[in-house]
Amino acid sequence: ITFAAQGGDEAAVKKDKAALQGLWKIVSFETPDGKKDDLVGATLDFDKDGKGLTFTNTNETKKGSFKLNPAGKPKEIDITPSDDNNKTREGIYAIDKTTLKICLSTGNDGRPTEFAVKDGKKHVLITLERAK
Repeated sequence: ITFAAQGGDEAAVKKDKAALQGLWKIVSFETPDGKKDDLVGATLDFDKDGKGLTFTNTNETKKGSFKLNPAGKPKEIDITPSDDNNKTREGIYAIDKTTLKICLSTGNDGRPTEFAVKDGKKHVLITLERAK
């Protein structure tokens, strides 16, 4: 079933890649310890090619790649930072016109199943708005 979902839904992948393309600003970043992290104001820029992304904060820029599976319920995203031993972060995403939510695993807890930060799980919840 997994293969069919990933291979048979190229149109959905294309559509979501197009919707993600461009610059997004972090408006909320929640961590498991309840901190609203200082990454608010940082940006994620999804490349036109639909594979690469650039994270930019006050004094650092990091590149990486991403893969989407819009057939997942919820939709799935895998982000691989190029400087972090290529360790893929499994996550989920939801996108509407101007808001993007991403919940990512930062440890070995597996892909999140909901947009929430729970005690005991190494997940972060990132809310972004399209940059003007």
